Amino acid sequence: MDVIGIGALNFDYLYMVEKIAGAGEEETVHSLVEAPGGSAANTIAGLSRLGARTGFIGTVGRDREGEFILRDMKKEKVDTSGVTKTNGATGTILGFVDKRGERALYAYPGVNDILEINKRQAKLAASAKYVHLSSFVGGGPLLAQKNLLKELKDTKVSFAPGMLYAGKFSKIKPIIKKSAILFLNMDETELITG
Repeated sequence: MDVIGIGALNFDYLYMVEKIAGAGEEETVHSLVEAPGGSAANTIAGLSRLGARTGFIGTVGRDREGEFILRDMKKEKVDTSGVTKTNGATGTILGFVDKRGERALYAYPGVNDILEINKRQAKLAASAKYVHLSSFVGGGPLLAQKNLLKELKDTKVSFAPGMLYAGKFSKIKPIIKKSAILFLNMDETELITG
């Protein structure tokens, strides 16, 4: 395996609007896009399209959204043997995207926040050349990611903390130190560096 992703598996409801409404304002929705999402999941799908052998470790609910995500990952030739299906709702994103591409996102973590990396999943991660990590809403999966990194000896790490983790520098510092590749946008860089 070339790359294993570990991050939130979300079902995105993206509403296209002229402009993002402020407090007390109302805007019209022009269209709705439903798509699988999650930073690490999107990265893994892209790497698979480029020919990399990829897999994913995460959690989805036994619901329409979870089935959609798994179907899409399989279509993208992503190994889903590390994805756990459980009772509860799959994580969702409610997003508003304006005509310039600016967006406002609201995350409902659902079963993402109960991710615990078991021995089988840890073995899958250790079999990869790279593990690509991204953020979760809750603290449990972050702890699971940090614990996994202590076990990985020869696997390189890439990390895209996103805004959810960028403001928690002291908590993500061990992951940053272990990362061979770090993905940050300007806002995340400012949050981390002050």
